[in-house]
Amino acid sequence: MTTDKAAELLAAVRAVESGERSAASFFAEPEQAQRRAARPPARAAGPGPASGPGPGPDAGGAAPGPRTVPDAVRAVLAEGGAPEELAARVVETLGEQADELLRTDPWQLLAVPGVRPEQADGFARALLGDDCGPDDERRAQALVGWLLERAALAGHTVLEPAALAKSLAQHSVPDAEEAVRSAVDAGAVLVFEDALDALGGAGTGAPVPSQAAPAGEGEPGEGEEERPVRLLMGLDRYALAEESLADGLARVTSTFTPPPEHAEDEENEDAPGADADAEAAPDADAGAPAAPVVDRAAWEAAAS
Repeated sequence: MTTDKAAELLAAVRAVESGERSAASFFAEPEQAQRRAARPPARAAGPGPASGPGPGPDAGGAAPGPRTVPDAVRAVLAEGGAPEELAARVVETLGEQADELLRTDPWQLLAVPGVRPEQADGFARALLGDDCGPDDERRAQALVGWLLERAALAGHTVLEPAALAKSLAQHSVPDAEEAVRSAVDAGAVLVFEDALDALGGAGTGAPVPSQAAPAGEGEPGEGEEERPVRLLMGLDRYALAEESLADGLARVTSTFTPPPEHAEDEENEDAPGADADAEAAPDADAGAPAAPVVDRAAWEAAAS
């Protein structure tokens, strides 16, 4: 992963942790910008019927209609042999300029929900012809993102490089390890370092983004043992989401205070010599005379 990409992620994580920005803002801004670009221009004011609530129970709060699909998107899908029903999802995922993106990189179709690698390969083959091959770098990067998305849906937001390379090899990527490195260099995925404990197991801390340290920095000094880590691959949006979740949980737990009676008991238990004083103190009821016992008949007689 490039240093700039890691620095941007670290800055975003710090902004979320400090409360300056919410994690949702990093994903809402591109979507809002896309919606503003797709919004039709306002019509000029002119004579017309008086405004008023329209018929029906949903007047004034109607749900937005279906997204408009440009003809160019329909054309490129038809040229690549993709079904027309896919057009709305393509625009939703790739934006209004999806036709240009797909002609430049047909494997971007794999980012659309429901599209499988063999379908994206057929689409790319129809558009590129002889220029299409299993060793295409664009194909490998699209497969990396698709595999990480599927892993995230299964509950694994990161994968080890070896596992990712093995999955790429199963999809006929010739040099899977080199494909993983190329995806990292292109910024398609992020590299995280997860510290291992002394016994060689996985660390309990959250993985942190890895970035190259300047020369002379970050090197273990004399007498210092380098901490073992394992590398993990993931997508940036899941990293931000997990950092935001961890920060929120930390904020919640920091606001918890025990009830007053429990806090007082804990203070008394923690006080030095409390046990000795308790043992030395005489029982307050030990020397007191026993209370007279009044039977039930006496209570009833007094009540009458």
